[in-house]
Amino acid sequence: MEEQNLLEMIIKEQSWEELIYNIVSYEGLNPWDVDIIKLTDSFLDYIKKLKILDFRIPAKVVLVAAILLKLKSEVLSPLKGEESEYFPDDSKYSGEFDWIKQELERINLKPPIQRYVKRKVTLDELVSALRRAMKVKEKKEQIRRRLGKRISKEIGEEEDIEVRIKELMSDIDGFLKELKSGKVEFSKIVDKWERDEIVRHLMPLLYLSSRGKVLTEQEEFFKEIFISKI
Repeated sequence: MEEQNLLEMIIKEQSWEELIYNIVSYEGLNPWDVDIIKLTDSFLDYIKKLKILDFRIPAKVVLVAAILLKLKSEVLSPLKGEESEYFPDDSKYSGEFDWIKQELERINLKPPIQRYVKRKVTLDELVSALRRAMKVKEKKEQIRRRLGKRISKEIGEEEDIEVRIKELMSDIDGFLKELKSGKVEFSKIVDKWERDEIVRHLMPLLYLSSRGKVLTEQEEFFKEIFISKI
């Protein structure tokens, strides 16, 4: 398949699975023992061409790229004898995919994704693992949206949410400057750890996160939320 056809496939938002299958075919990769490094590099090459042409890239394609980068890092780690960076200093991609780096920060992959990189992986196994990882992320997003709707009802329409958003952003900036670190705990920002105060602070935080102003990390539900600026 010609490169232009692959680009058109992404633009038309056809299945990301079909895109991977075609890249494997186009690059001559072994479907019984997929070279994760070559597949990831080829995937990024096509995305880079789209960015240069200023084409809109579907969200699912960005997510697949982020997952592949994480898998590539798992492959490179044992080869280097240390934890591998997603974008090493000598990488031809260094600095070009910060927007995918942000997506990586949101992904917390669990087995079976990680176990596949310890042995040979077939194309079908890889695609199946990617599908499961995407379903997990989609489920988390659905929970976050439902929580946002519930909190909106708690706050009520009479309060100007934009004012709360600006106030919270100012509080976050202040704590980050005071702590001299890249992250601040949500519990530090809430004045009183009471239900009403938690709700009043959580809603604008969700808005800031959805607008790409801050990054929120939570290892487990109902545990501490760590906030950093993007």
